[in-house]
Amino acid sequence: MNSTIAIVLATLGVAGAAREGFAQTRRATLPAGFVEVEAIVAVVGDKVITASELRRAEGSHQTSQQVVPADAERPRSPAALRVQTLQSLIDNVLVGKAAKDLGLAVDDKEVDAQIEQTRKRTNWTDEELDENVKKLGFSDLVGYRAHVRAELLRMQMLKVKLGSRLRITDEEVKRVIELEHGGGTHEDEVMAQHILIGVAPDASPLEVARRRERAWQVHDAIKQGAKSFEDLADEHSDDRGAEHGALGWQKRWTLDPTFANKLWSMKRGEVSGVVQTPFGFHIIKMLDRRRTDVKDKDLLEQVVRGRLSEEQLVRLYRAWIEELRATTHINLRLPNPP
Repeated sequence: MNSTIAIVLATLGVAGAAREGFAQTRRATLPAGFVEVEAIVAVVGDKVITASELRRAEGSHQTSQQVVPADAERPRSPAALRVQTLQSLIDNVLVGKAAKDLGLAVDDKEVDAQIEQTRKRTNWTDEELDENVKKLGFSDLVGYRAHVRAELLRMQMLKVKLGSRLRITDEEVKRVIELEHGGGTHEDEVMAQHILIGVAPDASPLEVARRRERAWQVHDAIKQGAKSFEDLADEHSDDRGAEHGALGWQKRWTLDPTFANKLWSMKRGEVSGVVQTPFGFHIIKMLDRRRTDVKDKDLLEQVVRGRLSEEQLVRLYRAWIEELRATTHINLRLPNPP
């Protein structure tokens, strides 16, 4: 679970936005030039989101979309997951449109480099790349290239828009260190256990859904008290480096940010729902918390600055997305909203 500090894509404000969105008319008029040849689940300005795009996104476990810290827990209900995913897709469309309005572009060389990076990481041949692109829900490599281009453009836009606004002052960092770390003398550590149902980066949507459901089944067994957390970890967890699921004492910055954000929000003895990170699906149990002496004040300052940057990034992203939503005509067309 140890990793360097990363920033991961979020689905933000889903519940409220979903309720507001479903209050709108779902059978919206299509933008000019569009003909409906498959089910359309949302109209966002002059763009549409199709049912196949939604299915693919529901089953996506790609880790390349690293911009904003992620909500941790994922719903079990297929309908709730569908709404959560659709709201994220709508946000992506809004960001992509804003990028094009600013004249940002991604050239073929950047797309080629990103695909080649994926191919090398997975050790796929050209033939295997074609096969796995289809497993991921794309009709062919052309469709996958369009997806990669859109993602790179979105990433570029978010860095331009949010990066230019991100400002953490030395005074803010000093204030947090004074209030939360005794002026730089102590920091928190948390003891936890987890059960990991691992997911490969190139897993198909069907396999991702199976792994998520398996994680929820393990979660149910914990809640029912049929077996101990330790026994279920030994039986089901793919993290073989954590005996009985034990992670020991951990500092926040040593963990995946999504995992750490959830863990640090929990109470002693609490068991989480199913939490998704780039490694797969986790069930987390928070055991204890303690204070330890700070050995490296410079590192503590970096960690605090990084945490404040993440928090500010989330606030900026939410505010900006709300601005985009307020100025864009959005209609949700899901047939069976939860």
